[in-house]
Amino acid sequence: MKHFLTVILLSLGLVACGTSSNDNKDAGNKERAIIIKSSNFNGDFYDGWTNTVDDNNVRKLVWGEGLLAQTPTGERIPSKIIENLTKSKSDPSKTNDDVWTFKIKDGVKFSNGKELTAEDVKFTYDFFMNDVELQKTGATSTLNQFIDKVELDKENNSVSFYFKDMIYIIDEYMMQYIMNKDIIEVGAKKDGITVQQWVKANISTPTGNGPYKIVEYVPSQYVKLKINPYYEGNYEGDKPSIKTLILQNIPSETAMNQLVAHEIDISSGVTSEEDIDVVTHDPNLTTNEYLRHGGGQLTFHTDFGATKLEEVRKAFAYMLDRIKFREILIGKYAIETNAPFSRNMWMMYDDDEKIGTPSRFENTLTSYDIIDENGNWDEKANVKEARKYLDIAVKKTEGEYKNLTKVNGNYLWKGKPLELTFGMSAMWVDPVNLTLTKKIQQEVGMLINIESIDWSILSKHLYGSAPLSERRYNIFAGSTAYSIKTDYSTTKADRILPFGQGVTSNTTRYAISDDILYRMRYADPSSEEGKIQYKKAFREYINVINQHLPQLPLYTNIYFDAYSSDIIDYETNPMWGFPYAIIKAKIK
Repeated sequence: MKHFLTVILLSLGLVACGTSSNDNKDAGNKERAIIIKSSNFNGDFYDGWTNTVDDNNVRKLVWGEGLLAQTPTGERIPSKIIENLTKSKSDPSKTNDDVWTFKIKDGVKFSNGKELTAEDVKFTYDFFMNDVELQKTGATSTLNQFIDKVELDKENNSVSFYFKDMIYIIDEYMMQYIMNKDIIEVGAKKDGITVQQWVKANISTPTGNGPYKIVEYVPSQYVKLKINPYYEGNYEGDKPSIKTLILQNIPSETAMNQLVAHEIDISSGVTSEEDIDVVTHDPNLTTNEYLRHGGGQLTFHTDFGATKLEEVRKAFAYMLDRIKFREILIGKYAIETNAPFSRNMWMMYDDDEKIGTPSRFENTLTSYDIIDENGNWDEKANVKEARKYLDIAVKKTEGEYKNLTKVNGNYLWKGKPLELTFGMSAMWVDPVNLTLTKKIQQEVGMLINIESIDWSILSKHLYGSAPLSERRYNIFAGSTAYSIKTDYSTTKADRILPFGQGVTSNTTRYAISDDILYRMRYADPSSEEGKIQYKKAFREYINVINQHLPQLPLYTNIYFDAYSSDIIDYETNPMWGFPYAIIKAKIK
């Protein structure tokens, strides 16, 4: 099993149904469009800005690979646009090769037929390393933290990267999608704005070098893509044969009916017990099964209102029957989780343990569900534990604790009844309402104001870019997708921007110890000692989340990707979602 590291990207919910296209009239035609179920899009199809998982899927289809490509096992290797990669030392005293030189293959083209050269590579990295101009448009990038400079050798069509530090995930920074320099510079000059401003203004119309290109985007409805004839191929050189893809915004309430009726062809990440039973028993559908590399969670804003207090967050956790929640939302395919990890992660396991099973380390984490002797959620015990934590907080008087008081048995925040506002998209509303009942709220003494809101609006509150005057959410419900590698730098204190002053990637607004982050970041990726160091620091990170609760995991689960049985060679796994798998897929 390869070694995988992960990062959190949040995507919340499903929204209104979009309009279908007319490309799928003949279901028996090999030339038909393949319609793929999606949720709503932000339309942020350039990297760096906020996005849903579905925006990110569009990016993967449009951009393909950067200088390095991903394999199904999570390895990073030179992409097909690279002729060769050489590594060297900027100084003989250096321990690691800190200069990487990529020679771009001659004749590589963008989807518009324009040549992709080393100049485009340098332009792309300079674009994202210009923190001042980038942040003015609401985008973020960490490239500048680890890349010292980028040098262009125009004559040899190569570009050299000089790294400030050789960190554990250094190859991740070579995955940046390469942008078309000429289009952006000409457009920016014509409009009299910076290149960052131009990209932001044209964020839904990218020109990439990936397997597909966008031919039509209707906001809140669908994205239609066709094959890019200039694509160089994936890590093995494979190129797509399915000519047209339509990523359709489909409400979860109708998705299964539409899949069975062949109105859509692919639905990834089928999770509910009822839906899984449908797709696994339909002879006209095929399924791929695997452990999800992500899960569902609640994110607390730990710098706002009563959720500033750890005890309030823990009280909320104990009043939420996560067992019942999982049964309602997922059913028998749900798996308990108590921290933001995946069972696909090697760091969770000792050498004698099998990846994918509950590990010894996992079993040391605190569960915020008290279970009775019959294996059921013990309402009385959980309510008692929730009130215990609120009483602990009431006894403290320093700082924000002075705002929580108890009068005649009632908990107050700044003199008013203790109340938290819980934002979520539509798919969460019923399971939450059936779990956080008024009875439980009254027994604990904490009111929960549940609001259903569109992700595009809710995300601005989650990421802190909404106006400060509109701030009201303590808790956010969402799904969590993990990437291959991360150094968890989003949890650094300096990644928390003041609310209302731009996008912050630290969605919990909670700072993890710099010491833990440092030891993860600077573990040597090429030595066994480095792997041991990373694993130890990673487990400390997981323990902090578990104990201090800036996030409350609700579940992970077994995923089923369901698709029409006339689609063949479509192989997905936790590291290899549909934007990668569709390249090799064919229609019978």
